[in-house]
Amino acid sequence: MALSQLINEEKYGSGARSANEMIKRLTTMDWYENVGQQNIEAEKKVDRFMSSLNISEYDIRWISRKQLSETIERLSFEGSAFWEALKEVPDQLKEQIVRAGNEKLLADVVDKVPEVIFHGVYKQAFHIFGDEKAIRFLIGHAMYVSVLACAAELAEGDNAFLSVVELLEAGHLPLGPRGNTFYLL
Repeated sequence: MALSQLINEEKYGSGARSANEMIKRLTTMDWYENVGQQNIEAEKKVDRFMSSLNISEYDIRWISRKQLSETIERLSFEGSAFWEALKEVPDQLKEQIVRAGNEKLLADVVDKVPEVIFHGVYKQAFHIFGDEKAIRFLIGHAMYVSVLACAAELAEGDNAFLSVVELLEAGHLPLGPRGNTFYLL
């Protein structure tokens, strides 16, 4: 089966098409290629993502490559409006996916997507960062974001994770929060 058809469209129908398109985006991007290069477009993508989660009170803090490991150590969902909104999203997506009749398709996505993105993410993370602890974090981060982005496609509504995927495609890294500060690399 070709990678562009990772999820069988004959078996699942048109619901698989949007998941396959997202998978193609995730497997063909150059992960992390522009980390450390601040730009306003990246911040706008974070703003759109936060807006989709109905979060208005937050700060964006850019970090450098050298600050990645120490920042990962400080990330915390405690007291974070971002986490309060995000923690509900998987269950909300699952309900929408069940209503759309894509529950079996979701199981296939959850099973296959982490495996297909692993090697590209690992290769780039190793090449750019080299730190074993950071690499492990980035692989888990990429798998989580990728599965949520594909699941949002299966929910057949607005995909709140498109901004995050666009941010990753642009070579940046939306790390996560500490309180209401969102770290970006």
